[in-house]
Amino acid sequence: MPAMYRLWLLVLLCSAIVQLAPPVLQGSQALACGGFFCSSITLAPIEQTAERVLFEVNSEGKLAGTVTVTVEISYTGSPDDFSWVLPVSDLVGGLEVVPRQALQVLDSVTSPQILPPPTRCTRPLLPPFFQDEAVAIRSSAEDGSPGVEVENLERVGPYEPQLVSSQDPRALIDWLNENDYLITAEMEPAVADYVSAGMKFLAMKLAPDAEVSDVAPISITYPGEEPMVPLVLTSVSAEPEMGVLVMIAAGEPYESANYANLRVPTEMVQAEPISGVNNYYPLLSWQIDEGGGEVMIMEFVGSSDDVSALAQGNWGWNEELFESITFIEDLAARQPLISRLYSRVSAWEINSDPSFVPSGAAALSRVHDLSDRPEVEVCAGSPRDVPCGSLYCGRGASCARTAEGEGCECPEGSLARLVTAPLLTGALTENTVICQDASYDLMNSLDAQNFAGGADPCGNFDCGSMGRCEVLGGFPTCRCDSGYAAVAVSGEQMLCLQTQESYGPAQLLWTEGSGCSCSASFSAARGSSGGLVLLSLAWFAGRRRWRRAAAPYRNRPIPKMK
Repeated sequence: MPAMYRLWLLVLLCSAIVQLAPPVLQGSQALACGGFFCSSITLAPIEQTAERVLFEVNSEGKLAGTVTVTVEISYTGSPDDFSWVLPVSDLVGGLEVVPRQALQVLDSVTSPQILPPPTRCTRPLLPPFFQDEAVAIRSSAEDGSPGVEVENLERVGPYEPQLVSSQDPRALIDWLNENDYLITAEMEPAVADYVSAGMKFLAMKLAPDAEVSDVAPISITYPGEEPMVPLVLTSVSAEPEMGVLVMIAAGEPYESANYANLRVPTEMVQAEPISGVNNYYPLLSWQIDEGGGEVMIMEFVGSSDDVSALAQGNWGWNEELFESITFIEDLAARQPLISRLYSRVSAWEINSDPSFVPSGAAALSRVHDLSDRPEVEVCAGSPRDVPCGSLYCGRGASCARTAEGEGCECPEGSLARLVTAPLLTGALTENTVICQDASYDLMNSLDAQNFAGGADPCGNFDCGSMGRCEVLGGFPTCRCDSGYAAVAVSGEQMLCLQTQESYGPAQLLWTEGSGCSCSASFSAARGSSGGLVLLSLAWFAGRRRWRRAAAPYRNRPIPKMK
């Protein structure tokens, strides 16, 4: 039976076991998965904004033929409402708590870097910123619905885990609901699929004496050879454009077996050398949409010793950080290579789960070097301003400039949603807007006012006089009037403001006319309310050019390591 480990903390807006189609599992695959469930008593939707997961493919020693997955668990809320579930075929050994910052540090030292273009100035400038194996103690438990077997496992860190199984999907669903794991009618088919596949469910809650501050990554080992990420299941709990980071430590590089493996072409990357503003992540999102949604971006393949050395340098020092760096050192001692793959997913675009296989000896730098480009004059005025040069609004949507900043004009059938987007300037994030499919709502069978203890998600959310708030998946969204764009005015509020000028996604390539010293052959898709035809023509031309330019990067072999 394949080992399914449910990768992301499948934070299903309020529960976590939903998928659009049953997962297709093969005998040697290991699936990482896990998820937050909201309590059936306190209906507060839980939002998953980003996920980091580390796979370690074990090919030697007593763990040979297994995969160890370490999943980052990020949670805010009441300790009593914490619920996390992971479908598994079985467990090898026990669970382990991992240092809280381990995956954050590993992410930081493998993340993409941009070396900006050189600058030209007549006066000085500030520099640009630029184990003994643990054994689970199991005891039989009688608390459960008829036909459900519940095994109590040994407490690990702040968690009290149970292993739950049943041959009857209805009985298992009843048990989950009875134990405050909310399962809506839309979610039941996914639970049934896992039960039919013979999977068990690792269920965890916080111990009575544990606090939310005690929540830490968890490491679990399963039988299997090929890591798999159940994005169909994971993405339904995620905000639109959720970042998904997969790091695989093994004896050889890994890539996706069934998703397109692409790279962000350096020649299309742009960066403002003083402010650090760049187009990397918006460009990546556009590339993924152009690939149909099922795309993994290959960002790094390299020596784990080099990664470990980077982790040891240039950090502040405290006990928790020391433990995290020690974790990475131990990982490097076991596995010689680390592969990093990244995607940004929206649930309505995902129809299958990506699995990962060896890709052959290879190396891939994480650096996008723009230092050979023409010098950028930085003292003649303010930094270059490329309208909508770093905002992607989603397929079919337009970026718009308004009096209060940039926002998104959403096409018919979609609503504007506040999301968190990553930046490459210091690994920060920003609040922004994305257009979300209005027909995709896994909480539709519940009364929206049942959420958050009876509070209406739109109760204190104002889209302004030219838009209205609509609840989608338990969260507030904005439907703006024609000619108006949704603009994030804070981390908790957006307004529908009048569009001054709109742009297609080809604007992400920046243009010579915008002050860009770039070599990309794309032209900007610029328009206004009086130039929609030109905007459309430029957008479709940009799509064709993108496909031609990106085609050579699809599954292209990586240079072999020396």
